[in-house]
Order: sequence, then structure tokens, then C-alpha cells
Amino acid sequence: MANVQFGGLITGLDVKSLIAGLIKAEHRSVDILQNQKVRYQAQDGVLTAVVSALGKLKSAAQGLSLPTDFTKRSAVSSDTSVLTATADSTAETGSNSIVVDRLAAARIVKSTSFTSASDAIGTGTLTITVDGTSTAITVDATNNTLAGLKSAINSSGAAVAASIVNAGTSASPDYRLVVQSKQTGTINAATISGTLAGGADPFAGGGEEVQAAADALFSVNGLTITRSSNTVSDVVTGVTVVLLQEGDRDGVVESTDASAKVTVSVDSTAMKSSIKDLADSFNTVNKIVNDQFTLNPDTKRQGALAGDASLRGVIARLRNQLSAASQSDGGFRYLSDIGIKFQKDGSLTLDEAKLSSALEEDPTGVSNLFTLVQNGIGKRIPDSIDDYVSSVDGTLTFRQKGLRTSIDNIDKKVAREESRIAAMDERLTKQFSALEQMVSQLKAQGDYLSQQMTALQRR
Repeated sequence: MANVQFGGLITGLDVKSLIAGLIKAEHRSVDILQNQKVRYQAQDGVLTAVVSALGKLKSAAQGLSLPTDFTKRSAVSSDTSVLTATADSTAETGSNSIVVDRLAAARIVKSTSFTSASDAIGTGTLTITVDGTSTAITVDATNNTLAGLKSAINSSGAAVAASIVNAGTSASPDYRLVVQSKQTGTINAATISGTLAGGADPFAGGGEEVQAAADALFSVNGLTITRSSNTVSDVVTGVTVVLLQEGDRDGVVESTDASAKVTVSVDSTAMKSSIKDLADSFNTVNKIVNDQFTLNPDTKRQGALAGDASLRGVIARLRNQLSAASQSDGGFRYLSDIGIKFQKDGSLTLDEAKLSSALEEDPTGVSNLFTLVQNGIGKRIPDSIDDYVSSVDGTLTFRQKGLRTSIDNIDKKVAREESRIAAMDERLTKQFSALEQMVSQLKAQGDYLSQQMTALQRR
């Protein structure tokens, strides 16, 4: 009967509208809760944006917290087809001439020819030796095929890589098992020994050498050097060079071989970029906070956290930390000394020309502004931010937890209210349906009595 509605045909009542009005009135409590949830979600959204922006600001400040952040070096190769180079903070500025006669190479050995990767081979034990370390490869009935031997080698832990290559055609296949040392250089040359019996022996006599192992042969500033790898980081202090092109491989480093010059210089670009990142990260935080207290010309309202004391507190503290004097004995005590100033809206502006001049004039003085252990900006800013975003007791993260708990509680209340209102809707529908039925029955009885009275009168 819950779905039976007579629409007031008997009583003359607009039952549907009456029930809808009652339900709408009851639903006001849900609307109030939903509106409150929207406000909480908006506030949580602002806090999420602030916490995220503060995290980026903290990272930017930490990137300027160590003296090594201000001794960055860059290395440039005059010919990147010959070699590339990178430098760390220990590298000395200057140029180094590098000439390459030969690149380091890994030893490659191939097997005898087979018509298929599944061809059977003999059984027994092969031994692969690399730099004095020997690895035994057992070949038995479970893996005595060319493909089985490849898998056994690759899973053995030996410092080699095995693959199967068809050097022929589909009509005339020439399958070879190729074993290559994983590392270049003569010390890493792989050798294969042992004999397989009762069938084909792919590496009889140690296999056929496709490529001999070789050490890189090059010179740095006229000094001849050999290395087992083409990536060299132990010749020029703080500089890593990757050799890419070789000369005539005649074993003599000479002017006609491949050459390039590596120039190491102070990487002021990286330092300026890091400092600019700090200013930009702060400006992001500043804008989010300012937007909360600024009247929106379209909505004529302020932000979701307008008047919030914690937001005012975090931005005021950050501005104070950024404007405070350093205890450095150098010539730079304030950020404004190196071209960073506050604007009227509380944001930072960067004079890149003044910063470049400061870095050129006194890089140590600039470094001290940020890196001093006690009060450097690289320490003060992260410490201040932790008070607001710490997952344990951060002011803003605590606020977020409270808002999200409130949102969860509202969802539970809404669910209860919706259930109550649905039950009320069902109950009212039943009651009005019963009323219609009762009135219909009474009307029928009245009509019957009227008919009987009329009949009596006619007699």
C-alpha cells in the first residue's frame, strides 16, 4: 500500500503536494548540513593548497641550506659527440683538454652455428670466468638446448649477458648463442671453459671471439691514461667524463684522434635559479593567503578562510623570517642586499642583475645568508614551516584533521536524516492512502443510506 496514492480524488485534498511540502520542510535540516559541509570542504581545500605550497617553499629553502649549494660547478664539453662532462662542487674551475684514441669495449664470444634455438646440445659443465670470479653452468637433460643454455647462463649470476641471434635468414638459419661481458675493459673480459659431451658443444675451445675486450685509452692535458670504463670520474677531481667517440685505435694518443675541451666554471645559473625558486615558492603561499582576505569583485565575498588567525600567523612569521638580519660577518645581512625585496602586497621581487653582481662579488657572503646553522634562511624557513605542517602537531594540519572529521560527521548525520525522511515519506503516503480509502468507504455507505431513504419515501 505504500505506493498507492489516490491524489485526493475522494477527500479533495492535494495529497501529493501536501506530502511533498511536509518532506521539503523536513529536508531543511539536510540542506543546512550540506551547506555546512560545502563551507568545510572549501576551507579544507584552501588549507590543502597552503600546506602543499608550504611544502614546496620548505624544499626550496632546504635546497639553499648547505654551503655546497653555493659552490655548484658546471662542466661544458666543446664537442658533445666526443664526450660529455658533469661536475660537482669539488671541481676546480678551468679547462682540461681530452684526446681519445680508443674506447673501452666488452668482450663478446659466439657459439658454433645451429639451425634452431631448440637444437639439442651436449651435457656437462661450462665455467664462465670474469675478473677472477668463476661461475659453473650445469647443462643436463632439463636444459640441453641452445635456448636452455642461454637461460642457464643468464640466471647463473655470472657478469655476462647471453642472447640468441640468427645471423642467417629464415631459409638458411644460422643461430648463434652470443655471450657478452656486462662490463667493459680487459679486466672484465669473460672466458668460457669446459666441455659438453654426448652432443654438440657450442663453445668448444672457448668459443669464437667476436669482439676483444679493450680499455679506454685517452689523455688529459697531455697525460696518457687507461681506464676499463668509458665513464671516468677519478681523473679530474670533481669531474665525470663520458667518452663517446674514439680516434684511430692505434694505441697512441695523438692530435689526430678525437678530442674535446672540458671547461669547468662556477654555476651561478643554478644558484640564481634556486634563489628564484625560493622567492617564487613564497609568493605562491603569499597569494593563497592574500586571496582569502581580498574581496572578490564578482562574488562580493572574501575567501573561505577570511579572517583566519592561523593563516595570518603563518604568513606574518614567514615574512618576518625572510626580512630578519643574518648574523653573518660578511657584507650581506639582508635579502635586500642581494636584490630580494618585499612589495606592497607582501610578495617578493627579485632583482636578478643585483643578485648576479652579489654572487660574482662575494659568493661566500651570499651563501652565509642562507646556510648559517643558527639563523640562516635555509634553516629558519623550514623550522617555521614545520610548526604549521608537521603531521604530529602542525597548526594547519591539525585544523585539516578537525575539518575532515567534521565533514565525516556531517555525512553520517545526513545519512541518518535521509533515512528518517524516507521513512516519514513512506509513512505519510500510507496514512493518506488509508484516509482516502476510509473516506471512500464512508461515502459509499452514505450513498447507500441515501438510496434506502429515498426508496422508503416513495412507498
